[in-house]
Amino acid sequence: MPSILATRALALAAVLAACTADVGSTQSNSDSASETASDNGDTSTAQATSTEPMTTAPMTTEPMTTEPMTTEPMTTEPMTTEPMTTGASTSDASTGGETSMTGTSDAGTIGGDTDGGTTGPDGALGPAAMDAMAALEQAVAGVTYPSESDYPWVVVGFADAAPVSEANVKQVIAAVYVAHEGEAGLADRAIELRTLAQLIDPLTTPQDWWEDYNKMVAAQYSEVRAVLESKLVDIQVFRFGEQQGDVLQGAVDVYVLGATPDGDIVGMWTVSIET
Repeated sequence: MPSILATRALALAAVLAACTADVGSTQSNSDSASETASDNGDTSTAQATSTEPMTTAPMTTEPMTTEPMTTEPMTTEPMTTEPMTTGASTSDASTGGETSMTGTSDAGTIGGDTDGGTTGPDGALGPAAMDAMAALEQAVAGVTYPSESDYPWVVVGFADAAPVSEANVKQVIAAVYVAHEGEAGLADRAIELRTLAQLIDPLTTPQDWWEDYNKMVAAQYSEVRAVLESKLVDIQVFRFGEQQGDVLQGAVDVYVLGATPDGDIVGMWTVSIET
C-alpha cells in the first residue's frame, strides 16, 4: 500500500496537470477570439473605407454672345464764315454813333482796319485811289502817332467824295468814324484844321536832344509824307475833339485826307490823346 506522501504527490501532480490544461485552453480561446476580432475589424475597415465613386456632373458654360458694336458715323456741320468786310460799319453822321471797327497798338484799341472803308454812289474806288491806298498802307505799317498814348494809323478811302472841306468832312468820314466812350459823338465834336506841314514837321525836323528813337520816327514820317504828296493833292488835316478853351482835349481824332485825279478821297486817321 502506497504511503501518504506518495498519495499527496500524485494528487498535487493531478492538480498541476489540470491547471496547465486550463491555461492552454484559455490561451487557445483568447487567440481564437483575437483572430475573430481581427477578421471582424478588417471587414469593418474595409466597409468603412469603401465609398461610392464620386460622380461630377460636367460643367456646362453657355457660350458668350457679344452684340457687334455699331458706331454712328460722325457728321460735322460745315463751318460757315461770314465774308470779311474791310473798312467799318456805318454810323450816323448826325449822331456820331459807334462803329464795329477794331485795331490794336501797344497803347490799346482805336478801331479800324488797314483796308479803308469806301463811300460814294457805287462805292468803287478808282485805280489812282487803290494805288495810293496800297502805297500808304505800306508806308504806315508799324508807324504810330506820338501823344500821351501812341496809336497806329488806319488807311481809308472814299469814292467820289472830293472835294472835302470843313463843311462836309463829317459826312465824308461818317462811314468809318469810331465814337469814343464818354465823349460827344461826331456831330457834336469841334473841328480844327491844320496843314500837313503842321502835323509832320515837328516829327521830322532834327533837334539837338533827339535820341535814336526820334531819328527813327523822323525817317518813318518822311516816307509817309513822300507817299501822301506823290499820290494825293489838296491834302488837309482835320482834328475832331472836345473844345476846351482854344484847344481840343481828350481823345482827338486826326484825319489826313487828300484827293486823287479820279475825284476820290484817300487818307489815314489815328487818335491823339491830349489832356
